[in-house]
Amino acid sequence: MKFKNLLLLAFLLGSLVINAQVRATVSSRTYDLETVKLTVDGFVITLNADGSISDFNAPDLNGKFEYYDNQIFDKIKYGKLKSIGNVKVDYWDDSAFTSEKAGKLKSIGNISVDYWEDSAFTSEKAGKVKKIGNLTVDYWSNDVIDNSRLGKLKTIGDISIDYGTKDIIDESKFQKLIKFGPVRLDYSNDKFIDKNRYGQLKSINGNNEKISVSVL
Repeated sequence: MKFKNLLLLAFLLGSLVINAQVRATVSSRTYDLETVKLTVDGFVITLNADGSISDFNAPDLNGKFEYYDNQIFDKIKYGKLKSIGNVKVDYWDDSAFTSEKAGKLKSIGNISVDYWEDSAFTSEKAGKVKKIGNLTVDYWSNDVIDNSRLGKLKTIGDISIDYGTKDIIDESKFQKLIKFGPVRLDYSNDKFIDKNRYGQLKSINGNNEKISVSVL
C-alpha cells in the first residue's frame, strides 16, 4: 500500500484514537515489537519497529485534502498528501546530504521529523526515524558479543526498550520484547512439566494509562 493511501486510511479510521500516551503492540507469533503509537502535540503517530512512520492521526482534525501535484518542482513529493485543512504536511527533498531521508515525512504541522544519516558508526540506523518533535529515537548498535538486537528500537525519549538475547541455557526469551519502559514481559521457560508452552508469553506487568503494551 502506498504511503499516501496509508495516510488516508489513518485519517479516516476513528478507531485510532487512543487513551494511552504511548501504546506498543507485539506480534502474537514472534513476540517481537511491531508498532508504537506516540501522542505528540495532539497527533497520534505510528512508529514501526523498523524505524519508519506508517501513519498519523489527530482526533479533531478536519478539512479538505490537498496533494502535491507538480511533477517537476515536487518530483519526489508528487502525489503525496500536502495538507488537511490548515495542517500542512511536508517531505524531505532528495540531495547529496539527504539521500537517506529523501521522500520521507519531514513535518506534520509544527511537528518536525528527522532521520539517522548513514555513517561508519550508524549504518544500522541509516534512514530510520531519529526525532519526532522533541522525542529522540535510537536503535541498538553493533555488539561484538551478541548482535541479536542490532537495529531494533532501543529508546524513544526516556522509554528504554530491550529484547531477550542469546542464552545457551534458556532460549525462551530470545529476540522477544522483554522491556518497554516500565512494562515487563515474561515468557514460559519450563521445558519439562509445561513444555508445550515453552517460549509463550506468560505475563505482562507495568501497563498504565501513559505507557502500555498489547499483543496482537
